[in-house]
Amino acid sequence: MSEEQETPQQNEPIDLSKREDLANEPVYNNPGTPPPFQPAPPFQQFGGFGQPNLPNATIALILGILSIPACCCYGLGLIFGIIAWVLAGSDIKKYNLNPNAYSISSYKNTKAGKVCGIIGTILSLLYIICLIAMIVIFGWAALKDPETMKELLREKGLQ
Repeated sequence: MSEEQETPQQNEPIDLSKREDLANEPVYNNPGTPPPFQPAPPFQQFGGFGQPNLPNATIALILGILSIPACCCYGLGLIFGIIAWVLAGSDIKKYNLNPNAYSISSYKNTKAGKVCGIIGTILSLLYIICLIAMIVIFGWAALKDPETMKELLREKGLQ
């Protein structure tokens, strides 16, 4: 065995001022401790670092999305779509006046809410127009020949 293996090493303090390779490194209290914790910059909810969200971005997106399946609910989609359209329009104006004050993700959510609101409004209007057309056509048929209309209703089990 070698002489180094036979004699155990003693723990002696290291003088850092004598070591040239460690002269520029910061000295911590304990050599095994990591550098002190530095908190991250403030993070806004869904907005990014330091920038707040547009005030109605989430509401406009939710109402815009809900307006599409609600278009078959006799005008409920029309209400949701118009509200989403108006809220998104006001937020887009706020963003265009000062783009650096708001987060880009909330702006994208607002635009998506506006597009969904427009689609939901159009689908709701088409559904309402179809309902009115059916009522007018069946009403006209009932006025033109009431006996035929009664027979149709009996066949369908509605009367």
